[in-house]
Amino acid sequence: MIEFRSVSFTYPNSGAGVDNISLSVATGEIVAVLGQSGCGKTTLLKLLAGFEQPNTGEIWINHKNQHHLSCAERKLGIVFQDYALFPHYTVAQNIAYPLKINRIKDIQTKVQDMIDLVGLAGMEEKYPSQLSGGQKQRVALARALIFEPQALLLDEPLSALDASLREEMRTEIKRIQKALNITTFLITHDQEEAMTMADQVAVMGKGKIQQSASPQDIYHRPNSLAVAQFVGKANVWIGTVLTQDTVKTALGVLSITATSLAVGSKVNVMVRPEKIIINPSVSEVNVIDINKVVSSQFLGGFNEYVVESQGEVVKVHTAFPCDQLQRISIPAYAIHLIMENSL
Repeated sequence: MIEFRSVSFTYPNSGAGVDNISLSVATGEIVAVLGQSGCGKTTLLKLLAGFEQPNTGEIWINHKNQHHLSCAERKLGIVFQDYALFPHYTVAQNIAYPLKINRIKDIQTKVQDMIDLVGLAGMEEKYPSQLSGGQKQRVALARALIFEPQALLLDEPLSALDASLREEMRTEIKRIQKALNITTFLITHDQEEAMTMADQVAVMGKGKIQQSASPQDIYHRPNSLAVAQFVGKANVWIGTVLTQDTVKTALGVLSITATSLAVGSKVNVMVRPEKIIINPSVSEVNVIDINKVVSSQFLGGFNEYVVESQGEVVKVHTAFPCDQLQRISIPAYAIHLIMENSL
């Protein structure tokens, strides 16, 4: 278990750092800290690892305060972005290194068990220069796990891999992590990586955690406009709560699922593009006529249309191309309201 308790840190002679971070990661859970460069996510990892010490607040691992403990004393497995393998060591020697420097017995058996776990059987005598990017990643992961650390820290672990290999390694890392039930702290700027691997996603911006929740909640129920616009693509329009079941927008009065927000509340009305129905039947709710199609493009897994209605721009994603787009429907369940002052 990992806990950040009101942790703040500022780099000397700089305003950069993190501010009042509180975050809890349950045993065996993967948390992905997601954000743009400079948001503070790497600083969080440095604080957790012991490379930096908080100015205020505390970090706890497995119910023990880590105050002033060194990285070695924290017993954490770390996989860096560049893998940091020893080029003159074989696969087996790289993996064995943490056990060797700590004079652990029965090294050969432990190394072979770990090699089997990460899928490197037959590669034991190869050197890093003879390995693919994915194989190097597996060696780095095995070396970080072999001494049975309290937690695993992953610093942008897949950024050096091509797209197809990243997908494969996401699956593999999660399989290994679940097999060992090890608490994992993942730093990433890749939204797909965070969404597919993590049990919990913490979105960071300007040194603060803007929202921490399940990937599903982060995507479908963001707590602020900043999170809504950072994670995935989103249509956002200004609106006013008209009744508990309706919201007034420039597109018209839209039916929504019942809201607890007060009537008259100013809100941002968010709808994900893939939730919008094209050329719906007249029986659908929230049917809106299209004035014109501004643009269309094929993006591989879907087609994106940018259309205009009542002077508002709407992005629509569809699995198949549409020759004539005349109207759309926005299902009530697809509408998520965010208070206008929730930045």
